[in-house]
Amino acid sequence: MTTVVDTGTSTTFLRALVPRLFGLSVDQASFQARGFATPHSPAQRSLEAVGRTFIAGYNAALAAQHLDSIIQYVRRLPLDERGFAAEGAAMGVAVVDALPFRKPMLPAFVVALDSRYTYLVHVGCGWAIARVPWRRRQILASLNTVHRWLAIDGLGFHDTYFYHKRVLAGWRREQSGYAARAYDQGVGRALWFVAGGSAASAIRLILGFPNERQSDLWSGLGLAMAYAGPAGQTEAAAALATADRNAASYAQGVAFACEAHALALHAPVHTDVVARSIWNLSACEVAGLVREARAGLSAAPSDPPKYQNWRDSVAQAFLSVGRD
Repeated sequence: MTTVVDTGTSTTFLRALVPRLFGLSVDQASFQARGFATPHSPAQRSLEAVGRTFIAGYNAALAAQHLDSIIQYVRRLPLDERGFAAEGAAMGVAVVDALPFRKPMLPAFVVALDSRYTYLVHVGCGWAIARVPWRRRQILASLNTVHRWLAIDGLGFHDTYFYHKRVLAGWRREQSGYAARAYDQGVGRALWFVAGGSAASAIRLILGFPNERQSDLWSGLGLAMAYAGPAGQTEAAAALATADRNAASYAQGVAFACEAHALALHAPVHTDVVARSIWNLSACEVAGLVREARAGLSAAPSDPPKYQNWRDSVAQAFLSVGRD
């Protein structure tokens, strides 16, 4: 007897089931629920809103039947929210691609948002790697060869956001090679959230890590303070002073945040404030330095990877701008 499988019915069933199985509650963005510092400050409220926007983008991608509906969802949001929603949506698309009876959407999604949100999309893919690790190779294959290290950064952010106590105790998913460094950049970004948006608390957390990890952690912190914010001039300057020998790494993270916002044609006030505090340049001017460094990368394979060469070039620019 031959059994006929109705793939249309199976696909419809899966579409209805996916949000229930893989969806995230917006309540998970609450710092109290996460066990993060809760200073009940404007910074905490702002960062919790970032988390809710990310989760909403993720859930929207899980529920979507077509790529266009996800793209339109992101584009309908206020400018301040689009990057975070694109990041969450990238995670959702990559997770759904792991399921049977689905035509992969991630390659087209990456292309569709590449001109404005390439960095956020790559980071969001790292969240997906954490949830569907068996799809790591396929996910990375869809990404830009230079920017794909941002996916490992996203993996580090995911792990710290959901398992910060383990990470603070020394655990990390990536243990060797450049992947361990990219992972730590994501850890550093997430520490801004774990610390409740307090620079002083985030700095204390970084100083608790081994010295050899701190450069990448400082880079991540700089990126988070300038991109997600809302850090002020005093906090940014205090972090730079404390970073000491890792000051250029911290500044590089700030610069990458400026470029991510500039690419999306929207730089929040706090990003410009941090850029001027650290670089003595506007966010737009700092973004220009990042693009110049990106354009100067050699086409030949390198070790360390070109992504690190890019970071090094931006850090060197900071040391050369004559801030004083």
